[in-house]
Amino acid sequence: MSDRTNQQTEDESRAGSGPERDDGFRLLVETIPQLVWRARADGDWVWSSRQWQDFTGQSDGASRHGGWLATVHPDDRARTEAAWAGARAEGRLRIEHRLLQAATGGYRWFETRALPARDADGRVREWFGTATDIHDLKTLQEQQAHLLAELQHRVRNTLATVRAIARRSAETSDSVEDYAMHLDGRLNAVSRVQSAIIRNPLGDLSLSLLVADELFAYHAHEGTDFTMTGPPVQIPARAAERLALALHELATNAVKFGALAQGDGAITIAWTLEERGTGRALVLDWTESGLTLGGPESRRYGFGMDVLERMLPHDLRAEVVVAFRGDGLTCRIVMPLCGAAQAAVARPHA
Repeated sequence: MSDRTNQQTEDESRAGSGPERDDGFRLLVETIPQLVWRARADGDWVWSSRQWQDFTGQSDGASRHGGWLATVHPDDRARTEAAWAGARAEGRLRIEHRLLQAATGGYRWFETRALPARDADGRVREWFGTATDIHDLKTLQEQQAHLLAELQHRVRNTLATVRAIARRSAETSDSVEDYAMHLDGRLNAVSRVQSAIIRNPLGDLSLSLLVADELFAYHAHEGTDFTMTGPPVQIPARAAERLALALHELATNAVKFGALAQGDGAITIAWTLEERGTGRALVLDWTESGLTLGGPESRRYGFGMDVLERMLPHDLRAEVVVAFRGDGLTCRIVMPLCGAAQAAVARPHA
């Protein structure tokens, strides 16, 4: 009889007379959530628990020797074999890898640990190991890593926006007091968006809430001072900051010089979604009416116009048209929704 056949016979004999044949041991093993197994000193398996078989769909016989490796994700097998090679020197095994789930055909992350049982002379007789499902924990860790990366992107972009606001506000202000007033209002607009993002860090922001927040900040009343119409639209968080700043500038202008500066003035904000060659685009119209000052408002190229005609086209690939009419200002913003968030990150406003 060959050495391999002798070894196989010995394995089968040991598997048939091992502790797993004891009713108490079997009850313990079959009621814990881990997948349990035994292996020879050289790492070849000689027994696997019912949990292993149920989860992987692999029979006890198929898992023996190196058969269990077939259930390990192909990308993790080399690491797993290397861990086993190191375990014999270190006296313990610990590795995170993905195992096949027979019920779904997919893979789940497990942490596999094993310790050796030694004889009286200290030699390794066999290994006892367990595999614990850590898939939900790994998913949570990946989400946390994604959130951290997202936070880093947003902090960099927000700082770039704040620098641009501070610099351009200084360039277009007539006095220190004027500068402080405008800077405070613009930073408040950025802060309102950041507060909304923090409440839902992985989600987009409602366009209607962005519009309403900027007008409510000036105590404007919906239905009398302004109206909003349009379908539900979600703005990517990375683009919402720029759009909110543009809406803030429009609202500020309306309060100081436009429709909200007079009792009879009103603002209509309407938007639609259009399919264009590059994908879906938001078309937003800001229309002021009821101005009775007489004659078109003089055009002053300040920070507000800079946001509308430079920042939005540069950062969000938006098309912006501003017109000053006798009865108020109109502004049309056409912003692609597909890719707007990427543009806001890739091309921060200088």
